[in-house]
Amino acid sequence: MVPKTLAVSAVLAATALLITGCGGTPVRSDETSATSVTPDEAEQSVTAFVDRSTTALGGDWTPRGGPGLSPCTTVGGDDGVSWVVIVDRQAGDDPHADVDAIERLWKQRGLATERYQSGGADPIAGIRGTGGPATSVDFSADPRGYAVTAESECAEGDSADMVRRQGDASAG
Repeated sequence: MVPKTLAVSAVLAATALLITGCGGTPVRSDETSATSVTPDEAEQSVTAFVDRSTTALGGDWTPRGGPGLSPCTTVGGDDGVSWVVIVDRQAGDDPHADVDAIERLWKQRGLATERYQSGGADPIAGIRGTGGPATSVDFSADPRGYAVTAESECAEGDSADMVRRQGDASAG
């Protein structure tokens, strides 16, 4: 039963990320800057950010098939690639306190944050963030399981070519 609830949490987190703009045109926090990150730098940066976030809460987090590639548009209007990271774990004892802890961490890292809560008898608390190494990040504190979903900055690159190369590397 636990894997099913964790999968539900991951789906909820992914849905929240999609609602907040995943897959659209990510906006870098330094839009006026002409510099860009490489795909490897974007992947490392968002992965490290997720690792810091999950370490702050503790527990055993499980990656969900990522980081995965997603097409995006760079600040300069070119085709690019971003990385999506989804991790989840069993819920903690106090989801609202954990949302507070994540909010403090993300604000310290310069992210703009927005709290949310679902409706119903057993609401899911969460927080979304933007800025820093992630164009969009979400922490869902469902009492049945937690999930963190993040999308990296958009890096210059051809996502179709990178997906093809990843497939070739894993086949060989």
